[in-house]
Amino acid sequence: MKALSEPSQASDVIIVGAGIVGLTLAVRLQLEGKRVCLVDAVGPASGASYGNAGFLSRGSIFPPVSRSDLWRLPKYLLDPASPLTIRPAYLPDLVPWGLRLIAATRPKRMEQIIAALASLSRDAISSYAPLLSAAAADDLVDVRGSLVVCRTAVTLDQKSRAIPSWRENGIEAFRIDRAEARELEPALSDEIAGAIYLPDNGRCISPGALGLRFAAYLVANGGRLVIARANKVAPSNGSWRVQTSSGDFEAPQVVVAAGRWSDELLTPFGMTIPLASERGYHLMLPEAGVELSRPCVMAEPFFAATPMIDGLRLAGTVEFAHADAPMNPKRADNLFQLARRYLPGLSREGATRWMGVRPSFPDALPAIGEVRGRTGLFYSFGHQHVGLTFAASSAKLLADLMLNRRPGIDPAPFSLERFSRGPQFEDII
Repeated sequence: MKALSEPSQASDVIIVGAGIVGLTLAVRLQLEGKRVCLVDAVGPASGASYGNAGFLSRGSIFPPVSRSDLWRLPKYLLDPASPLTIRPAYLPDLVPWGLRLIAATRPKRMEQIIAALASLSRDAISSYAPLLSAAAADDLVDVRGSLVVCRTAVTLDQKSRAIPSWRENGIEAFRIDRAEARELEPALSDEIAGAIYLPDNGRCISPGALGLRFAAYLVANGGRLVIARANKVAPSNGSWRVQTSSGDFEAPQVVVAAGRWSDELLTPFGMTIPLASERGYHLMLPEAGVELSRPCVMAEPFFAATPMIDGLRLAGTVEFAHADAPMNPKRADNLFQLARRYLPGLSREGATRWMGVRPSFPDALPAIGEVRGRTGLFYSFGHQHVGLTFAASSAKLLADLMLNRRPGIDPAPFSLERFSRGPQFEDII
C-alpha cells in the first residue's frame, strides 16, 4: 500500500488512528469531498480492529455489566475460565474506573446508556453501505443474523428477558428451541436448550481485509496514509498541528481516534478521560472440523464463534491489564475448551492465538464529539468490544458534527464532558 507523508501536502482533516473507527470516518469524509490524512503508528487495522470477532451486532445495546453482575465479580475473578479477569498489577489503576462503573449501573443511568447505544445501533449496518460500495468491499460483509446459544433452560429464560427491550429499540429477536437452533446451525450440540435468534445481525468475514480495503480506497482517491507515531496535538495559527515521528502535519480539523492511546493526546487539554485497557483474545481455527454460517454467541461463557474466510474465529473474554503486559495464552486456549461444549467435533488443528487492546469507558459508551472550547479538535474512541459494529454509525454522527449539519443521532450522551463530574457517593451505593 502506498504511504504518503510529505508535510507540504494540504489536508482538510487529519485523523489520528487507523483502526476501524478512524478508517470508516476517513472514507465517510472523503466521500463528502474532504482531503483526509490518516496517521497511525503501525498501519491500518493492525490492532484490535484486526483480531475482533467480526461480529456486527446490532443487539449490543446493553452494557456488559449490570448491578447484579457486580455481586458475581469475586466468582469471575477466581475462575480461570471465566469471561473476566483482572491482573493484580492493574488493580490500582482500575479502582477509580471501577467506581465510575458502579455509578453507571444505577437503574436510571442504565436506561440512558441503553438508549444511547440503541441510537448508534439502529443504523449500525446500513451506515456501512456507502463505505463498502466505495471501497469495493461488499463481499466482506453479510447479514445472516446471529444466535445466542444457551446450554441451559435457566440461561435461555434469562436471555429471553431482553427480547422486549430489543424490540422496543427496533431490533428483531426471537426465542427458538433446540430443534430450531440446530436447523439453522446443525453443528451445534444436541444438548443445548435453545437460542435467541437476531436476524438483522451481520458479520465481517475478514476484519483485517476490510481495513485494508478502506485504506486503499483512501490513498487511491487522493488521501494520505502516514505511518508514524503521533506525539502531540497543538493549536497552530487558527489550525491544528499534529507532531509525529515523521514530521509535523497541519489541518483545520483533527480527529483523535487512536483507541486505547487516545487519552495521551487529549489529557493535555484538561480533559478527564477514564479509559481502561480491556484486552480481548481470539483463537483462530483454520481447520475447525465444523461449519457455521453465522456468528454464534455461546451464552454461558459469553464469547463468539464467527465463520471467516480463513476459518472459525473464537473471540471474546475480557482481561483488564496494562496495555503492554504480555499476553496470557491460556485466555485464548480456554476458548477452545469452552467451545467444544457447544460444537462437538471441533478441531484446533493449526490454531493461532491473538490478543488486542480495546479502549473501554466505565459506562460502556464511546466518546464522540468536539473538545469543548477547542474548535476543530474532535474525537471518536472508546468503543470497547463493539468498535466494528458502531464504527460506521459513529463516523456518520461525527461527520455531521464536523460539517456543521444537524446529526440524526443525539451526540450529547457521547461527549467526554460526561466525565467532568466524578462519581458521587450517592451514585455508588
